[in-house]
Amino acid sequence: MRHRMLGVVLTAAATALCLAAAPVASAGADDCNLLLPAADRLEAVFNEIAPSGTPPWVAAQVRAPLSPLHNLSSPPGIDLRIRSNMVASQIDNNDPYRPATPERLASDLAKARGLLVVVRDWCAP
Repeated sequence: MRHRMLGVVLTAAATALCLAAAPVASAGADDCNLLLPAADRLEAVFNEIAPSGTPPWVAAQVRAPLSPLHNLSSPPGIDLRIRSNMVASQIDNNDPYRPATPERLASDLAKARGLLVVVRDWCAP
């Protein structure tokens, strides 16, 4: 009797794991539908940024494509959103805990550009 109960419990657990894993695959595809257009828009804005001086209004252009990325579950999407927001904060000096410097902007921008590559690789078929 105990073996039967254990078998039922293990079968239920395995089924739950399979069902839980299924949405992850589709979430990745859904994430890419949002990530790739955002990456293209961010790349265009990143090309306008100069660590030696960028108008503060460019920060809004960086943040605009980030809105759809807030509910993503993919690590590349989350990383791109966070790092891009850091770039925007360096442009408009909007983070009191991380004052803007040309060095920080250059570093954040380089890392954000690297994440564009990561996102595109992650979304590649």
